[in-house]
Amino acid sequence: MNILIIVYNLYIGLSIFREKVIVADDLKEVYNAKYVSKPYFSYIYSYLDASNMAARPVSGFVTGTLVFLSQYNASIYLLGILFFPLSLIAVYGVAQKILSKELASLITLLYSCSIIGTSIQFSPIMLNSNLATLFFCVSIYFVYIRKNVLLSALFFILSILSYEIFLPLILLHLFLIRENKKRIIFLLLTAGVIVLFRKVIQPGIFAHSYQRDEVGKLFEWERVVQVTILTAKLFLKDIFVGIYKGILNLKNLLIIEIILALVMSSVVYKVFSGYDFKSKLKDIKSIGLISLISIIFAVSVFYVSAYIPNLFGFDNRSLGAIRLFYTIFIISGIIYLSFKLEWRNKTISSLLAGITFLLLTTNMSVKNAWIYANQFNLKMFNELGKALKAEHIESGVVCLRYDMLTELKTNPHFILREPIFYNNWECRMLSEMNGIDAKKVYIFNADRQTKCEMVFLYQNGKMIREK
Repeated sequence: MNILIIVYNLYIGLSIFREKVIVADDLKEVYNAKYVSKPYFSYIYSYLDASNMAARPVSGFVTGTLVFLSQYNASIYLLGILFFPLSLIAVYGVAQKILSKELASLITLLYSCSIIGTSIQFSPIMLNSNLATLFFCVSIYFVYIRKNVLLSALFFILSILSYEIFLPLILLHLFLIRENKKRIIFLLLTAGVIVLFRKVIQPGIFAHSYQRDEVGKLFEWERVVQVTILTAKLFLKDIFVGIYKGILNLKNLLIIEIILALVMSSVVYKVFSGYDFKSKLKDIKSIGLISLISIIFAVSVFYVSAYIPNLFGFDNRSLGAIRLFYTIFIISGIIYLSFKLEWRNKTISSLLAGITFLLLTTNMSVKNAWIYANQFNLKMFNELGKALKAEHIESGVVCLRYDMLTELKTNPHFILREPIFYNNWECRMLSEMNGIDAKKVYIFNADRQTKCEMVFLYQNGKMIREK
């Protein structure tokens, strides 16, 4: 099973790399890489001295290094997607120490094809979430397996300084630590260092420091209600909508992709048809309860930040922690309930194999949707480039208008409303890739810019000048 997990993730990663899928915020990073003029360390400091990176120096350092190196070869930037499979290694390593190799493989497999937080799998800039997951898993390893509070605290701090999604899970560590003295040490170390960095060091060394936590939002009643409703919607509706769309897109998968999903599902069935669930039932129940509580803790991030829990678009990037614990909860819950219902091993393994097939095919459909989103952007800007040449436009401010929401909702190629051109900072790289001089012709999304000298409408694959 582990070999197939490696093969599958290599296939997904190589598909994204081969198609050079660069969308959303990644377009800005690749464009900026072309104009890096500072030496390495000066550039890294300037890269970290930004509102998005100052609070995340660990992942910012890694991302900044990729951006710096990609000025020589743009493909280097896409290597950032390798941090997702690296996080899978950490997930597997810890899970097999706590449960078993078989269950660890299943957790790793379903985590790798989860419908939650798909941006972290396909977007290089989201390596921050993968680094946070990697460091968090290592932290759990040291606190639960090795009983080393100091090293656990170190890796937990690295996780938070990569991305904040696991911050509320400090409570999980305190639960796993049995000695009160060690709990106090862990709490003082982690909370102390994080607060010291956020409130003293960060604003002291970075001019553009920005505090990511917004505790005051807890007192905004309307937003609290909104986050609660969206969280319920995510688990009770959106996940099933995504899987349903994945099923509808089965016809668009390649034969090799269908075969891969069938083979991996068959292996899951084979592995667990003879698995001794009874001996692990107590551990499975405990892990299930812990993962459920951890999901609740992970959701709390949205109550004290500007983010919202959303399965669709690029905004799903903040769901890394939920993706991990929801995977564990679903697996443990299915096994525990099935065993209590006195289902036979073959029935349980058939259910696990069926879920595996659904998630694998949905994940491959989402992969195809990301590739399509990239192609959609390129085609739209290619048509714009042709229209600009036909109109003899070589400079000026241009607004590009198209019905993005209708496109995302009605186009069957999109599964989770994958990110297509919306923000103004995406246009420069898209312009250069399609022969438009981004330094002379300034292109904006008409939804984001009101004052434009010229307006072009993209509809039904054609570009029409409106103004």
